[in-house]
Amino acid sequence: MMKNMRLALLLFAFLALGTTDYVEAQVRRTPEERRTVRRKVRRHNRRVVRRTLRRLPANTRPLVFRNVTYYPVGGMYFVKRRGVYVRAFPARGLRLRALPVAAVRIVVRGVPYQYADGVFYTEKQGEYEVAAPPVGAVVNELPEDAEEIDFDGVTMHELNQAVYKEVENGYEIIEVLEEEPEE
Repeated sequence: MMKNMRLALLLFAFLALGTTDYVEAQVRRTPEERRTVRRKVRRHNRRVVRRTLRRLPANTRPLVFRNVTYYPVGGMYFVKRRGVYVRAFPARGLRLRALPVAAVRIVVRGVPYQYADGVFYTEKQGEYEVAAPPVGAVVNELPEDAEEIDFDGVTMHELNQAVYKEVENGYEIIEVLEEEPEE
């Protein structure tokens, strides 16, 4: 009887383990698909590191505009969120007495602008005001945090509500997206 019990138990275990009900389908990816996934992850991690600061450099003076405090660091602006400082673009209309060191002059349809790290400025009454990106402006290079987007098979870049197309001598703004209303 004990021998039959062991045989029944062994048969039951064999049948229970031998079923394929618990097996899930495995998806196989081609080598190109694997490379694409890895590349996206690496790019994402690089952007996050460059867009955040744990501490601000000494002597950083905050700028308050429309109840938002901006911290200018090396031509870029940061806002405090959850204990770290995150890269942000200043609201249009913010005025500065001095431009970032990296600012370059760009003329679009006869209107002079200053450009630095994805932000356009116009001169008003001796100060520099953050302006909307002008369609048709061509910049030599984009900051690293410009997001690459696919536009019907054509690679474009989005930065600070502007869509850039790569041209022979840099990147040209082809469209300005509407700002999302604040809630």
